[in-house]
Amino acid sequence: MESEKRIKMDFHTKKIDEVFSILETKPSGLDQEEVSARQEKYGLNILPSKPDMTLFQHFLQQFKSPIIYILLLAAFMALTIREYMDAGFIFAVLVLNAIIGTYQEYSASQKAKVLQSLIKSTAMVLREGVIQEIESRLIVPGDILVFEPGTKVAADVRLTETKNLIVDESLLTGESIDVHKDADFISDKTHLPLSERKNMLFAGTYISTGRGRGIVVATGKDTEAGKIAQLLNRKSKARIPLLEKMEKLSFTISIVIGFMVLFLFAIGLLKGMGFYALFLFSVALAVSTIPEGLPVAITVALTSASIAMSKRNVIIRKLAAIEGLGACTLIASDKTGTLTQNRLSVEYFVSPHRVYDTSTLNEVHDKVYLASILCNEIHYETSEDGGFDFFGDQVDMALARFVANADESYIKHSRSYRKIDEIPYEPVNRFSAVMLERDGQIFQFVKGSPETVLEHCDITEEEKQAILGDVDAWALKGYRTIALAHKESTDEEKINLKNFNYLGFVAIIDPVRKESPEAIRKAHEAGIKVVMITGDHPNTALCIAKELGIASSDEAVMSEKELFEWEKNGAKAEVLKNKTVFSRVSPEQKMKIVIAYQTLGHYVAVTGDGVNDAPALKHANIGVAMGKSGTDIAKATSDIILTDDNFASIINGIEEGRRAHDNIRKVIYLLISTGFAELVLVMLSFLTGLPLPLLPVQLLWLNLVTNGIEDVMLGLEKAEPGLLKRKPRSPQEPIFNRLMLRRIAVGGLYIGFVSFTLFYFLLQSGESVESARNIVLLLMVLFENVHVFNARSEINYLYNIDYRNSMFLIFWVVFTQLLHLSCMHIPFMQDILSIQPVSLDTWMKLSTLALGLVLVMETDKWLMRRNTNKKHYMPWYTGEKV
Repeated sequence: MESEKRIKMDFHTKKIDEVFSILETKPSGLDQEEVSARQEKYGLNILPSKPDMTLFQHFLQQFKSPIIYILLLAAFMALTIREYMDAGFIFAVLVLNAIIGTYQEYSASQKAKVLQSLIKSTAMVLREGVIQEIESRLIVPGDILVFEPGTKVAADVRLTETKNLIVDESLLTGESIDVHKDADFISDKTHLPLSERKNMLFAGTYISTGRGRGIVVATGKDTEAGKIAQLLNRKSKARIPLLEKMEKLSFTISIVIGFMVLFLFAIGLLKGMGFYALFLFSVALAVSTIPEGLPVAITVALTSASIAMSKRNVIIRKLAAIEGLGACTLIASDKTGTLTQNRLSVEYFVSPHRVYDTSTLNEVHDKVYLASILCNEIHYETSEDGGFDFFGDQVDMALARFVANADESYIKHSRSYRKIDEIPYEPVNRFSAVMLERDGQIFQFVKGSPETVLEHCDITEEEKQAILGDVDAWALKGYRTIALAHKESTDEEKINLKNFNYLGFVAIIDPVRKESPEAIRKAHEAGIKVVMITGDHPNTALCIAKELGIASSDEAVMSEKELFEWEKNGAKAEVLKNKTVFSRVSPEQKMKIVIAYQTLGHYVAVTGDGVNDAPALKHANIGVAMGKSGTDIAKATSDIILTDDNFASIINGIEEGRRAHDNIRKVIYLLISTGFAELVLVMLSFLTGLPLPLLPVQLLWLNLVTNGIEDVMLGLEKAEPGLLKRKPRSPQEPIFNRLMLRRIAVGGLYIGFVSFTLFYFLLQSGESVESARNIVLLLMVLFENVHVFNARSEINYLYNIDYRNSMFLIFWVVFTQLLHLSCMHIPFMQDILSIQPVSLDTWMKLSTLALGLVLVMETDKWLMRRNTNKKHYMPWYTGEKV
């Protein structure tokens, strides 16, 4: 039975050797045969979740709307009075709308599932004595997990080793204070609160600081997080702010239109119109004009943008970030790996007396190589060619390659040293240290930034200043410098950061990505400021920034000392206005820089990969984590993930974000303006005493054939020309800005007035009401077919937009026009819609009136682009020809 597969044990009360015995594992980890057996027994390490909605459930979902309920009521009323034709058509419209909505929602949900599958969680596991990185879902009870800062705990674990291990358990316990862990802690209380189980780690929590190892004691639903997940009665659904705004907008518009329809209904009753006919017409008008499909269409647009971004190496974790990217005005970027290639290599070693290049590195003192490989946190495996494959921090890997290139025996013998004490590298400290023993000798090594390491060395102030002068000189050439020091001790039991012997520093180069300068140029062209935040030396940062085009003068740099003074004086945002490079930045300072730029009115995107970047990522408007080098906590805090760790991908994301926002506006404009046009036509007819210009079934038909798919097609539009030449829009700018309102008024009034005028003159010229309605309905179909092309751009002239990017839209417009013309010749549809064929000459004249709408809208664009007050309508428009 399933319950028998669970391991029921209070492991926080057990000694470490007892846990190994109970779980039948060993310190070197499980072998592959045992892993396979346990995966079969316990299943995958995944949390329980409710199944996704089926296709049929999506279909039923389409009928959960007040508008649909009213329409169903109208259909049943039609059945009651034996108006079977009306009832049948209403039911047909409901089913067709449901089919279209089901396709849109189901397709979007399936695409979202594909995107989620791209975000994989991994863990470091020790199996058969070798540390491997595997997918978290493949972990089994008895596995030995290895933990470093920033990693996510993938299962419940009984710790076996800890080194200054501090964990963020707020996700599970609700406590905001990080918890110190101790592998040697044992409790005699079985029912101990989770927050007090200091020898345990729990799935879903994050390592803040330190290192550790432990045995997996529970996976999947058997973890503490899994037990909570099983208690949930329903699947929580995060709300997307943009969709919430759109739903509120749809509701507001629905209320306004509802009152207008009720007003028309009241006028109709006063004029003596039949209740049923008036009720059916009012319902049809509401269905036709209320944009109930707006949230779905926007979801499709956002999901489409997510898919497009994933193809350009940008994974969206939160759909709201898509819209936010389009408003980005400043990017605060890391240097290493984002703007540079993150392929660090040691090119020189600079001792106090000599500079060694790649041809003389074999002459370097052996203590340098020992410091480089022993004060190092990389993992390595022997490769097939007899060499080594290194895994871990890029600086550590560069130092390991530096040692391997000189003499591989240093690597092979490194495991023969017994570790006594260790101070792991933390960004806030800027150094790491280790104490080891071999053959009775005790060694201590330290490595880190030269300024920090020299503080622990036994040198004079004069020597220190001379070394720092050398460091500055190498930094000016673009090299990153890491200092090394050592000492031998016999009377110390733990690391003592005093009296180290200075060895020298390595000069590491990290080439700029070839695409970075062009990406930064595009960002500047798009009105986006780019600043670089790094832990490197000011001179190194400035050299790279000049090469990238981020800085042009020394004044653009803010050093560690200047940052300290800035904080001391109140961290005033105005000080940062002309700064584009920040060096030797601490995690707290990075967060303060982000907040300061937000105070200046910027919408800030921040890149980060480490646990130290999490505060800045959290406070940024858009947090951007690195997919390759990023820690789990950085990814969890971020809004988007770059799968290639490349700055250029951020610009791609911004372009897609702007495209998505444009497309959302296009969808809104099309739905609101066409609904407004229909209201204008009906209102004018009512107020002038004319008969209804369209029958209820004609209104429903118009809504079905013109807006059913076209709004989705607009949501999939390609980017307009010159999209990245515009200034960023203001995040506070509402969707319904002056430009949107003006275009709705111009387009809607033209369609409404021309349609009403035609209806009026047709009746005045002796045409029957049925014939006049037939012609007006055809004109309205033509208008809405044409109007979808006006919606393709707010500022670009239509002839500037490549129509090859909209072949599906063109196909659908042609299809709906041919469909309507065909129905005018099919007797069955003639009876349902009360329509008749028209002559080619009439169709040509109506087409000319419809095409006049294009001329009107293009003229309006021309007037706006030349208007002295165009900034009121298009504050982001640069005035350039786009």
